[in-house]
Amino acid sequence: MNTTRTRAAVAAGLLAATSGLLSCSAEDATSSSAESCGFAFVMQDPMTGSTAEQTIKRGLDRAADELGVEVDITDGTGLAGVADNLRAAAAKGCYDAIGVPFFANGDAVTQVAAEYPDQAFYIAGGIASGPNVTSFNAANEEGTYVAGAMAAAMTESGTIGVIIGDESPTLLRYSDGFAAGAASVDPSVEVITTAVGSFTDPAKAGSIATSQASAGADVIYSAAGSNLQVYALGEEKGYRTVASDLTDWATVKDTLPALAFIAAPTEDNLNFAIVSAYVDGSVPGGETRELGLQDDIFEIPYVTGPASDDFELQAEVIEAGTTAYDHILSGGSAG
Repeated sequence: MNTTRTRAAVAAGLLAATSGLLSCSAEDATSSSAESCGFAFVMQDPMTGSTAEQTIKRGLDRAADELGVEVDITDGTGLAGVADNLRAAAAKGCYDAIGVPFFANGDAVTQVAAEYPDQAFYIAGGIASGPNVTSFNAANEEGTYVAGAMAAAMTESGTIGVIIGDESPTLLRYSDGFAAGAASVDPSVEVITTAVGSFTDPAKAGSIATSQASAGADVIYSAAGSNLQVYALGEEKGYRTVASDLTDWATVKDTLPALAFIAAPTEDNLNFAIVSAYVDGSVPGGETRELGLQDDIFEIPYVTGPASDDFELQAEVIEAGTTAYDHILSGGSAG
């Protein structure tokens, strides 16, 4: 098992995890020392080949540095190895919480949490079950509400589009939030919503963007899972794209595609916010919790963060985004 340890200003009393316990049973873990050794996080895939998991590590490193906690990171060995890596961490019996990323790992967390009922577990970006498990997800409609407001202030045609991977409730929250944000600025703006039906079909996503542009959309928000073709066609087809994924954005940035701005939840901020919640003592377990704009997990330049030289936004677009952001932070609805 390839484990990297991140240490910063470690709080007094936190002890290093005892090595060599991979063969311990759940019963052994229950009877082990109650002394805390901080937090553990089990990656799904090797960090060297995963931009998403490298981003997660940045958030955990930040938690170690700013919150004064210890975070043990187990590098990924593939989806099939997640459950065993969780068991190895749980066998130590000293972590305040053990985390794992991504929706695909929900079953593994549910299973291992049942084997170690005295250990707290969490999943970041997925759903798992158990009285000792907390599922953390992004309130994506809050970020897309702001994006929709900005798109409505930016459009010259009066028509904007949103592309989602499928019509699941989770993805419909993306599109519903976007439409609600647009309506808050100008109810007359038409919002075209189209689902790809897949998260791995960039050609179809690009074809949908072309169709939306033909119907008049000049700003398109793409949350299709495979957004690169949507970005690539923007200049040719006469629309600008709102980027929903920082990995995609980093991939295309140097080609200078027709991007409007970024509105994306970030894995580093999400995982920092999760550890912060545990440090604050506000995670009882056995629940699903959503983190949103007030938890600072979204990156929207000029609104949630500093200005960016990558985008040129007019004052009215920034004002629309700021107003939408303030609306959510004051308790307003994104629906």
